[in-house]
Amino acid sequence: MRYLIAFLVLSVAVPVYTSATKDLAPPPPGATLPVVINHTLKARNLQQGQLVTAELVQAVPVSANVSLPKGVKLDGHVVNISDSSISILFDQLRWNGRTLPVHVRLIAAAASNDVFATRLPLGGTDRGTSDAGDWTTRQVGGDEVYLSAGSGKVYDQYSQPVGYADFSGVYASPSAPGELPRAMGPFSTTATGLHGFRGLSIVSSGGASTPITLAASNPNWQIENGSAWLLEVVH
Repeated sequence: MRYLIAFLVLSVAVPVYTSATKDLAPPPPGATLPVVINHTLKARNLQQGQLVTAELVQAVPVSANVSLPKGVKLDGHVVNISDSSISILFDQLRWNGRTLPVHVRLIAAAASNDVFATRLPLGGTDRGTSDAGDWTTRQVGGDEVYLSAGSGKVYDQYSQPVGYADFSGVYASPSAPGELPRAMGPFSTTATGLHGFRGLSIVSSGGASTPITLAASNPNWQIENGSAWLLEVVH
């Protein structure tokens, strides 16, 4: 039944924001920034004040006509580091020599293995199809993405449509008329907390001037290259 619903929904128009101008423009409060960490973080290779950089994994709408492009850098620095915790304050967006201040909080994070799993097809039929634009995949947190020719709908665990996907990324549908879709990257529309990080827990999700702080139960903790973070812009 779910596949029949998906087929019927895909037969109607899917919202597309790919025509928006791509530029470094300030994202409004409530916008989500799905980013990937491109280097492994662990206590023995970090020090206080050290730069930590992530980058957007997809386009992020910031107005009706402007999107932050995939690859925009999000810069931060290590506020505190020890065998039992790490605190990072992300505070700047960077693109093509330009920078903008930004304040964010952590919504969810996923280890690299969990992120990789979102790129794999779910069904045996899909696994025999070489074109990833026709696959069905599962997001971190359980939402499923049904693609046909590179675009499609996102469904929650109750088979309700909650978003859409296209060549620019995966998006949660606007919650009210006039609002922007939220960029989700590899995450479900309701994903929260940590996924796949053994021995790590959230102490602080961060904020305007508050760093994101994770506690570790093992002194050999690490946040692997390829892990993804879903951040929300705050005032």
